[in-house]
Parts: sequence; C-alpha cells; structure tokens
Amino acid sequence: MDTLELKLSLIEQLKTIDDKKLLTQIKNLICISTERKQAERLPAQMTLDELKEVLKKSREESKKGMGMTTEELRKRHPLCE
Repeated sequence: MDTLELKLSLIEQLKTIDDKKLLTQIKNLICISTERKQAERLPAQMTLDELKEVLKKSREESKKGMGMTTEELRKRHPLCE
C-alpha cells in the first residue's frame, strides 16, 4: 500500500468513527507528530545583512500599521488542541 492509498484508507475509516474522544485523540496524535517534525527542521539561517534587512522591513510595515494582533494571527493559523 503506497502513501496515497494509506491516506485514503485512513480517511474512509475516520468517516465511520462517531466517538468524539477517539477522534480527539487521533487529532492530538497527528498534531504531536507534526510538531515534532517541525521542531526537527533546522532553523533558517541568514547572514547579518539579511537579518538587518528583514528587521528594517518589519519596522517599516509596523509603522504603516500592517501588523496583526495575536488574535488575528491565531484565527489565520489556529493552534492544535
């Protein structure tokens, strides 16, 4: 069974589950696995000049009111529950 077939099989099985507790546990397991994979990635590396340019751009955007609140950010990118 290749990856696509496995995904489709899991989706079909999930469709038949009505147990909220079990579905929550499955969701949490997926979130934990995803978070671990992201943590294993090396952080982005920039030169000092690149970092200064990013900071300069961020300050300019902030002065123009282009930022967003934490609430707006969480709506766009909800945390795993």
